[in-house]
Amino acid sequence: MEKELIDKQEEKEFLAAKTITSRINQRSELSEEIISRKPDFLERWALLFFLSILLVLFFSTWFIKYPDIIETRAILTAENAPKEIVTKQDGRLVKLLIHNNDDVAQGEIIGWFESTARHEDVLFLSEQLDSSIALLNSGQISKVATLFNKRFDNLGELQSSYQKFITICQQYNDYIVMGFYERRKYFLQTDIYSLDSARQIIYGQKELTEQDVKLAEETFSMNKQLLAEKVLSNEEFRVEKSKYVNKTLALPQLETSLLSNTSLRRDKLKELDQLEQDVAIQKTGFQQSIQSLKSEVDDWKKKYFLQAPVAGKTSFIIPLQENQYLKAGKVLGYINPDDTHIYVEANLPQHNFGKIDTGFQVQLRFEAYPYQENGFVEGTLSYISSIPSDSGFLATIRLNRGLVTNNNKNIPYKNGLRTQAIIITKNLRLMERMYYNLVKSTSVGNK
Repeated sequence: MEKELIDKQEEKEFLAAKTITSRINQRSELSEEIISRKPDFLERWALLFFLSILLVLFFSTWFIKYPDIIETRAILTAENAPKEIVTKQDGRLVKLLIHNNDDVAQGEIIGWFESTARHEDVLFLSEQLDSSIALLNSGQISKVATLFNKRFDNLGELQSSYQKFITICQQYNDYIVMGFYERRKYFLQTDIYSLDSARQIIYGQKELTEQDVKLAEETFSMNKQLLAEKVLSNEEFRVEKSKYVNKTLALPQLETSLLSNTSLRRDKLKELDQLEQDVAIQKTGFQQSIQSLKSEVDDWKKKYFLQAPVAGKTSFIIPLQENQYLKAGKVLGYINPDDTHIYVEANLPQHNFGKIDTGFQVQLRFEAYPYQENGFVEGTLSYISSIPSDSGFLATIRLNRGLVTNNNKNIPYKNGLRTQAIIITKNLRLMERMYYNLVKSTSVGNK
């Protein structure tokens, strides 16, 4: 039994030794194969290749530059800003007289809307009213009524007001222009002159009568003396007294004539004053009727005419054509005055303020017009205030190409449009930026 155990043990050891020898031989063959095989190009140069790439990337950080930016909020504004062309009511645009980029004067008609009135007649009437007001201001009121000899029958909404004006104008014309006032005034002045002449005659008669009465009084006194001396009889004295009394009666009659003359003269003066007042009322009423009709015509023109609010160049934001229906309150475009200056106002925060200077380029991204679709407007920082306010340092940004974006899309001017202003400061190398970030991280970590 013991011998069998020894044999089994020896057999196991033999098998183990044989297994180990086999494994060693296999590993030797594998090592020989690895040692004897030549490495390919990639295996030999991979490390050097990746090291070269890392070196190129490192040194490229010196040449790669991109700008530092500072963002702030800004508002679009302008000096002598463009004025909107706005429709005042719904209707069809039956006539278009001005087109895009045309120069217009202030008040010039761009087009007109459909109306029951004949637009040319309204324009002619408006010119007559303007001329009449100019004559009124120069004091030539008598010439005003002669301007309205032509009658209009196609004024539409203005016809009833025009008829009232013509009635007042005709009354004024008859009263002033046709000579009624002058004739009446002449007759009254003639009557007053005649009364003044009669008054002078009465005064002359009174003076002579007073002298005659004085003589009669002296004669009567002598007769009384003669009667006392029995030289003159009673009968003769009564006759002389009657003569004296008759002469004294003439004075009250003359006084009555003077009073009557004065009363008549006063009445004539009252009539003359009333005539002057009537003329003043006629003139005032006529002037008021002109101003009233002028106001109504101007209101009509504002509703049915598209007029240029200021002088400048037209810039329509929608395509316009005749017989096009337009809604009230619709902005059709703008009038750009010759001296308009559009710019952007911004408040610069104190954070990184030292990096900002005039002349820096600015990208303006308007909230109402997303820059992803419309692009951004290019500007230049032109002014920075030296004194801060509560909201920061006031700055102005000049628009390089107006309100045209980098995608060549035009942004309509609207005062107060908000925008994001991205100020592009100096370009930094990527290596410098990495170094500054490292310093910043180290500084923060040390705190």
